[in-house]
Amino acid sequence: MRPIETARSLAEDAADRIREQIILGGFQQGEHLKEARIAEQLNVSRGPVREAFKILRAEGLVAEEPRRGTFVVTLTAKDVTDIYGLRAAVEELAARLVCRAQDVSAIATLRALVDDIAAAAQTGSAPAVARADVAFHQGLCAVSGNSRVLEVFQRYVPTIRGLLRLDERIMPSLDQVAAQHMPMVDALAAGQEEAAARLVREHSLEAGRKLVALLPGNPENPAHTS
Repeated sequence: MRPIETARSLAEDAADRIREQIILGGFQQGEHLKEARIAEQLNVSRGPVREAFKILRAEGLVAEEPRRGTFVVTLTAKDVTDIYGLRAAVEELAARLVCRAQDVSAIATLRALVDDIAAAAQTGSAPAVARADVAFHQGLCAVSGNSRVLEVFQRYVPTIRGLLRLDERIMPSLDQVAAQHMPMVDALAAGQEEAAARLVREHSLEAGRKLVALLPGNPENPAHTS
């Protein structure tokens, strides 16, 4: 793992690094995560690592065993399918609410977020595009007018961001990512509720299917070796 260089929150940054390694297969199912070793790798004290473990326990990515320590709980194909199924349902509801409200400022916000994806693509950075992609979907939930929709989506944002590290390796032309989102925004702007709901739902479900195939150990993963 690369050291943490700057911190918005040392614990959150530590959780990001550990989560990334769990999702990418750097840590194996059942592996014992030792505070001291990880703190040394990340160049932080043990306190932030301990707090990071709490964050990851809440996400279900690690488990603490009394008198033994913290151990990895890797994401299964069902976990990813469940997360993206929930994401699809939440975003579909958000899309329907946006269509019904027809708030001009909400549509303008979403168009600006698509522009952010395009701008990120111009940098040639897949991680930047992935972050902008997540920001668009989080923005859709934010402008829905339903705070609970946003809360549910935000609960899984860290895991979704981690899973997108898998997706970066086979991400299509970065310019295509923004283009994939424009039909959704156009349908939302036109108040085409069923079309918008379908586009948003299918986008999320397809992303989930693609990520399942990329999970470490999945025989469908192109990087998998027997």
